[in-house]
Amino acid sequence: MAYPMEFRIAVAASYDEHGSSIEVAELFHCSEAWVRRLIQRREATGSLRPLTPRRPDTRKLDDDDLVRLRGLNAERPDMTLGELAEALGHKASVPTVWRATRALGLPLKKRRRTPASRTGPTSKRRGTTGSPGSRR
Repeated sequence: MAYPMEFRIAVAASYDEHGSSIEVAELFHCSEAWVRRLIQRREATGSLRPLTPRRPDTRKLDDDDLVRLRGLNAERPDMTLGELAEALGHKASVPTVWRATRALGLPLKKRRRTPASRTGPTSKRRGTTGSPGSRR
């Protein structure tokens, strides 16, 4: 966790007064290396603010793929996720394609079409069971 700005300002002011990162680190009970990096950052950027973390771009589908995905969905809205992944050249997995279609707000076909049951519904109808006299 980053130190608060008030603490950073106090450490930098103390460094400007003492000129030694060892003394400042002992005075504020922090790392000598942290004091040196703080002063280096101030000299390089003019700010004592902590750096924002940079996360690498690990997306499998770039902007062109998302445009293509939108076009595929408009052209054939009944494509399954597997078929969409295949149409994109297996550049991404099915769950990745699902997340992309969800982010784009595209409707999805959940599964391949299955034939209707020949026997009809197999579960019992919901309702009361037993004879009317057995209820109280």
